[in-house]
Amino acid sequence: MSNAPRYTVFLGCLVDTPTFGTLRIRHDAALGVDHTTGRILGIEEKPVLSPHKLVEQWTGTTQPAPTVATVRLTPDQFLMPGLIDTHTHAPQFTFLGIGHDLPLMDWLEKYTFKHESEFKDTEVARQFYHTVVDRVLSNGVTFAAYYGTIHLESNRVLAETIRSKGQRAYVGKVCMDMNSPEYYVETTEETLEGTEAFIRGILDDQKECAGLVQPIVTPRFAPTCSQKCLSGLGALARKYNVPVQSHLCENPSEISFAQQCFPESTSYASIYGNAGLLGPRTIMAHCVHMSAEDIAVLRQTGAGVSHCPTSNFALGSGLADVRKLLANGLRVGLGTDVGGGYSPSMLDAMRMACAANRALLAAKRERGEQLVGREGVPLDAGEVLFLATQGGADVMAMGTELGSLDAAKLFDALVVDLAADRSPVPSVQRTPAVACLHDAEEAWHVRLEQFVFLADDRNIARVYVNGRLVHSI
Repeated sequence: MSNAPRYTVFLGCLVDTPTFGTLRIRHDAALGVDHTTGRILGIEEKPVLSPHKLVEQWTGTTQPAPTVATVRLTPDQFLMPGLIDTHTHAPQFTFLGIGHDLPLMDWLEKYTFKHESEFKDTEVARQFYHTVVDRVLSNGVTFAAYYGTIHLESNRVLAETIRSKGQRAYVGKVCMDMNSPEYYVETTEETLEGTEAFIRGILDDQKECAGLVQPIVTPRFAPTCSQKCLSGLGALARKYNVPVQSHLCENPSEISFAQQCFPESTSYASIYGNAGLLGPRTIMAHCVHMSAEDIAVLRQTGAGVSHCPTSNFALGSGLADVRKLLANGLRVGLGTDVGGGYSPSMLDAMRMACAANRALLAAKRERGEQLVGREGVPLDAGEVLFLATQGGADVMAMGTELGSLDAAKLFDALVVDLAADRSPVPSVQRTPAVACLHDAEEAWHVRLEQFVFLADDRNIARVYVNGRLVHSI
């Protein structure tokens, strides 16, 4: 029998962004977790009851609560939702930081296909993916949408590795049946049969475990997939009710290539739409150079956008207009897009989202464009934190279950320590702008901004997924 307590109560500061533009800081609060369900039991601001009494209140029982663990956060710590990476490529960690002098299509040809093809050997996957998942978790990512490779068995290794580490994830077998190197391509039948086998295997495994790892249908991008392949993948997504991920409007040359491959389609997005691949559980990465029709197609189908600013800067792809996408009713989250993106850090992605937005605003002003209302306001720390948490949960079609610190939601969360050993965030004493503030909530707004713009993995003290501690320093 395990002696682990059924409940834990955290006491201290809670930070989240339940809606875009709303930064919620509860600087004196209690949050209870039920480890048997993995969910948040309840939240109490300015608590006066003991942790045991709070648990009894939240559970509605008159019986004394079982053993309750208490975690008292220090004045430099806060609890926040886990970070959600809506787009990353697990095998591309093998060449992280390489080839950023090339545009997208050349980079794919010179580096990506070559290195991904090495995962034909499952031993490469077994040796490498443990490091990948450990690194992603250490950066506070509790939920990630991973691309694997075309290789069925290595994708199974990736899924099992993620499951063994306790991370929440979507994992996709990449599909490519045309316009690909001879050494890294499948027939249409092979890619569809392999995808179905992968989906069935993951779904069968869920009967034995908590279901943290889910399959996701993954056409690499339209130019590497025939119409038969895309339509077949759309049919599989509907048959098994699983999500879909791919790339859209990342680079001008890629868009031209897609139009050449599918001349009957009136827009890039409609290529996927015509194949039945767009819906509320679809994640489209990048969406930098979107036409009015592309935006309309995503809005009408309910598909979400993974904004990957680090990658877009590194490969010179362009600047996605996040405020425009949001204003058009699209759901937007953040992705690292390793290895187009040189960093697996969602904090870097947040910073780059701010930088991309500012660069875009400067370019619009130079062109003499009139910026109306919020259109001309730079993204702030709270807004990019939303994109990395609740916004990501919404894009992953898990917004009612994840993304904020609310009762009954799953407890995927981080303990952030701004005073961690070798922390890049200066102490309050060394930050006069904070030390002079007497209002606790106002001080935490400043500290939160410092977290977004200065922190790194050294500040991610503890990582919880589904109520379970999966990483700590």
